[in-house]
Amino acid sequence: MLGTFGFQIGGFRQSRPSLRWAPIALLLAHTLVLASQVPQASASEDGRIGVLYVGCLARSTPFWWMRSDMLFSMNFVQATLRDWAAWGPSQVAKSESDVYRMIRLYMPRSIPDLTTRFDVVILANANRLAVSPKNTEMLAGGVREAAMGLVMFGGWESFGGVGSAYPGWGDTAVGKLLPTEDAGEIYIYLPASSHRLVIDEPEHEFMASLPWDSRQPFMYNFHHNLVTARPGADVLAHVESFAYKDHPGFVTWELEGGARTFSITGEIIGPSSEPGQLHTMCTRGDPWEYALDFGANLMIYLDRRPVPQDVQLVHRVRMRMFEFATRKSLLFGLLEFCDSFGANTAKIQVKIDEAAQITLDALPDYLELRFEEVLQAYDQVSEMLTEIEEDAIQLKNRALFWVHIIEWFAVTGTGMMAGFVLWSTMVRRRLWREVGTTRLMAQDI
Repeated sequence: MLGTFGFQIGGFRQSRPSLRWAPIALLLAHTLVLASQVPQASASEDGRIGVLYVGCLARSTPFWWMRSDMLFSMNFVQATLRDWAAWGPSQVAKSESDVYRMIRLYMPRSIPDLTTRFDVVILANANRLAVSPKNTEMLAGGVREAAMGLVMFGGWESFGGVGSAYPGWGDTAVGKLLPTEDAGEIYIYLPASSHRLVIDEPEHEFMASLPWDSRQPFMYNFHHNLVTARPGADVLAHVESFAYKDHPGFVTWELEGGARTFSITGEIIGPSSEPGQLHTMCTRGDPWEYALDFGANLMIYLDRRPVPQDVQLVHRVRMRMFEFATRKSLLFGLLEFCDSFGANTAKIQVKIDEAAQITLDALPDYLELRFEEVLQAYDQVSEMLTEIEEDAIQLKNRALFWVHIIEWFAVTGTGMMAGFVLWSTMVRRRLWREVGTTRLMAQDI
């Protein structure tokens, strides 16, 4: 694993321990050489951006997808106490005590532990009561002392909601670092489809890196917490409705020492929990096409690196990475299936290694933002995966062919044996013995 709960790049199956770790070793060999070439200092020795996500894992979709991006080391900590949201794709909490246990297991132990592994902290529906005052002070210390980036997303457990179980973070050490102040712990979601997100600073480095589309549901149905912008903060976007015109939506500023912090008052990291809810960026079945780019570019901005501005090119590269990770995972599942039937998967494993090696060779170009070269490499890998998938399907068909043959012989042999016994006993009557009279007949005579 990479980090506390990191994503394994190129992880292989348990039955192939030497192959399992080979791509990771190659990745580290490449990235350690490149560490000194990365423009912005990174907590990770390999030059990647370490991200600590604290909050509701069920609403972490864009950041969960970012595990496929080689620029990031994603780490997740479940920290919500709100109803079903305690469930997550990696850490399942069946009770409130499970959430507290996960905080103890997965949170960094100290400020040095935090700052040497992570560059950005995300708080997304993280309950401050679950995170604890000690951890809150640690997170704030990392921002102040090591200029870590910090972003808080909206929700009942972020800037405050209904009930004492969901207090806002405004009066905590973390809340004082944000560019916004809580305004009564109010969450606005009614009436539906009447809260329009308006971009105020389209030329801002982060805002200009994304193709904002007013037709997206989260743009015209922006559920949000009511906050006020601190003096000196930059309001990048605000929310309007028939009842108001100036609710802050995206707000950022830079602290003394260089740390960038960000407040996003909407719960836009999805997916929506119920059909018909359209206020999140990753609504069920219809996520925003650029949701992955939103999360990645925000992390780059908060780490004080240049945010890439060629929207379509960067998007294509990230989609290629995501596609590669997905297809490789499916291939491993298929090979595991074939292996269970005794098929020899070694040749296909070697071909997958060759494809993974090309992606690793493209890592220097990616870290230096040479996206054209990276896209060419992943286009080549995509063609290789198509051939590998065809080989894997043929291997599966051969393995199942012998399964079908064995089943055919077993069923046919059983049927023939049963037919022979039935024919012998009922037609030929070979097992029958003739008798002259029965005992009953003799008594009658």
